[in-house]
Amino acid sequence: MPGREIQERIRPRTAGTGTDGAGAAAYRYRGAPAPDPAAARAQQALAMLGQLRTTIALRSSRVRALTAELGDCVAQALCDGLKVAAVAKAAGLPAARVRSTALARGELYPSGQTQNGHLHLIAGLAAELVAAEETRSAAEAERTQILALARKSRLLDDYQLAGASGLKSDEIRKLTRGVGLRVA
Repeated sequence: MPGREIQERIRPRTAGTGTDGAGAAAYRYRGAPAPDPAAARAQQALAMLGQLRTTIALRSSRVRALTAELGDCVAQALCDGLKVAAVAKAAGLPAARVRSTALARGELYPSGQTQNGHLHLIAGLAAELVAAEETRSAAEAERTQILALARKSRLLDDYQLAGASGLKSDEIRKLTRGVGLRVA
């Protein structure tokens, strides 16, 4: 039988020596294989998108809280007798928005705080709100750049990017359309 002749020609390897019976060197595993650089970049992009998702959520929460607090302070200031124009100037908001914010709040009672105290508090809250919105916008711009880079290099598909970023896949396509990856 031809199969038996082939089996007799191939000698079994002896265990533990790394050589077969004839003394020829056998293959021995010598460590971990080299990591795939594309997989490492994909994991890095996923980690960065997850971190940015958390950052944007925290910044958005802070913006909502500051907006509510600013609205309460504006309404209280108007209740205490401040002029709409002075409050609008301190808050950096249009007068119509200041009026609608004050009307949206329920019945308020005079607090007894000075006019300068109200204006100083409103100006501080408005500045803090602008700073929080800027940090959120910066995080969103960074997220858009990472999404565009990952889509252009085809590291991850749209559904993987959607899962990591918290956006829908069609939103990712719209966000990254036309985003330049030039470095100045």
